[in-house]
Amino acid sequence: MSAPLLIVNGTAVLPDSLLEDAQVYCRDGIIHSISTKSTQPAAARIVDARGGFITPGFIDIHVHGGSGYDFMDGTEEAVRQVCRAHARHGTTTIFPTTTTGSPAQIEAMLLACRAAQSTPDGPTIAGVHLYGPFFAEDKVGCHAVTGRREPQADEYQPYLETGLVRIATCAAELPGAKEFYAAAKQHQCLITCGHSNASFTDMQ
Repeated sequence: MSAPLLIVNGTAVLPDSLLEDAQVYCRDGIIHSISTKSTQPAAARIVDARGGFITPGFIDIHVHGGSGYDFMDGTEEAVRQVCRAHARHGTTTIFPTTTTGSPAQIEAMLLACRAAQSTPDGPTIAGVHLYGPFFAEDKVGCHAVTGRREPQADEYQPYLETGLVRIATCAAELPGAKEFYAAAKQHQCLITCGHSNASFTDMQ
């Protein structure tokens, strides 16, 4: 059990307003009160916001890298460095995101994310966003076209079975997309369509 935390001297960002000169009191990792009272609970660790904003932590569900590193570098060090960079800017939960790449590159990325899940000065890695490589050929955008392909069960099933993939993206019109979505749903993934030429009928 950690000591209570009191954040002072900042403007709290509330759901519908801003509260200046706020005091945010947290205990056991949970916000217990937000007020403008000047009393300080005994034994609380004080953090001075120095006139800045006090906000909930950001949740980033689509992020490829940061600080000169890419999650697809496939190393534990790269994952830790990216996570630390985003933590410094307020991200407390992150979903490292794949791009187009070989199966070996994606497997290395997943292993690196697993190894780095306990980065103490980084955000929580709540899962991986399997974003590439299942894109339409003419919709890869800034991603490498050489790494895009259609979904095949013998490739994506091992990714899903790691338990790390929590968000799964695929162009809905691709052969095998329907089966991919069904498999991802079985693994309780958030399913999205992206980098796609899908029609309304495809989406249905």
